[in-house]
Amino acid sequence: MRNLTMANATTARRRCLAPFLPLALLVACGDAGDGSANGAAGTLDGPDVIVNAVTEEVFTVGSVVGDTWDTFGNVRSVHFDAQSNLHIFDSQLDHILVVGPDGSLVRTVGGRGEGPGEFDNVTRAIVARDGSYTVMGLTQIDLLEPGGEFVRRVTMDPMTTGMALARMALPDGRLVATQIMRFGEDEQPEEPGRPIHLFPLDGTEPTLLYTAWELPEEDEDESELSGDLESGMRMRVAAGRAFEPRLDIDLLTDGRLALIDSIGYRIKLIGPDGSVAGMIERPIAPLPVDDAIREAERERYREAEAGVLESASNTSLPIQINREGVEGRTFADEVPVLYSIKVDWEDRIWVERRGPTGDDDGPIDIVTPEGDYIGTLPPEGLRTPDAFGPGGLMAYIESDDLDVPTVRVVRLIALEPQG
Repeated sequence: MRNLTMANATTARRRCLAPFLPLALLVACGDAGDGSANGAAGTLDGPDVIVNAVTEEVFTVGSVVGDTWDTFGNVRSVHFDAQSNLHIFDSQLDHILVVGPDGSLVRTVGGRGEGPGEFDNVTRAIVARDGSYTVMGLTQIDLLEPGGEFVRRVTMDPMTTGMALARMALPDGRLVATQIMRFGEDEQPEEPGRPIHLFPLDGTEPTLLYTAWELPEEDEDESELSGDLESGMRMRVAAGRAFEPRLDIDLLTDGRLALIDSIGYRIKLIGPDGSVAGMIERPIAPLPVDDAIREAERERYREAEAGVLESASNTSLPIQINREGVEGRTFADEVPVLYSIKVDWEDRIWVERRGPTGDDDGPIDIVTPEGDYIGTLPPEGLRTPDAFGPGGLMAYIESDDLDVPTVRVVRLIALEPQG
């Protein structure tokens, strides 16, 4: 049985689309940073320049009534297309709801089944800007046209090409995969680092694009995946090491990847040939891990452990998940500065920094691929949404006071200097 190293899931915050204030105006806000940077305010080397977001509500969908189209089961993801339609993937109902700019239902794509255009055990739905779909299943990938019409099905072979775990697709259809699972390869060594592959949909072998950095391994049990689809799959998830640098990626419109994999503040821009085409950095130091940070992380792990077990009990996927308890959790020496990145509709990079206890509740920097610093959203301000759209649209997957799943859409009007 081959050991399986799990890639961290990313939860992001998003976007700012509306008229950004000129940098000269932002600099006039004064020093809102921590005083550790000694460069000029309004630059990557300087202190934080805090901006606040002005937004307006557009619509909210999600009903407690059981017979309406927006009664959701489990909203797994949302995407906008270039026409401002919102595509809501409900994994419990195995369909995608397409909602127009006014919040009304345009059409339903998919539905539970095994035939062409039907979904079965979908793990992720990728929606391109033109509204076309790449729907990922356990062993198959369905391609659909913008109107939802079925194009073709690609079978993934766990013994040869492997099963890709991908969050995005290039314009030519190849998937950007941070993990490929294969069976029957006990005798083959694992690739070093954290490889990122391009996974083609024509049956040919995946190609290595880039190998991300990772901390040296420690003597601990790794997560393991065993079994098969017929008899049932079993996953044992090790507690792992907290505060390992996250590997997170997002796609720029010119085909480059924005990537984080470091302890410090470093964003790499990876070209289509796999080379590091650029680097964005700020002089912000990582936090040393102390007792208070360790205890805060243990509590987060307990909550996550309970959530994973509850999700596993409610899923129809043929997989049993066993997660190690918090007593097996170990810790890196430092808390990495960055938690996540997202690229917005205009290619601005939203950079999430960790909070004082290592959680994802820190400030958010907004920078350009050219390395221009736009400003920083405070921890209590606008958070990165689950999807960016044209014209300042942002979508958030939420639950109301009764735990009814909802999707709230807002529009960013402006960023204003604080103070």
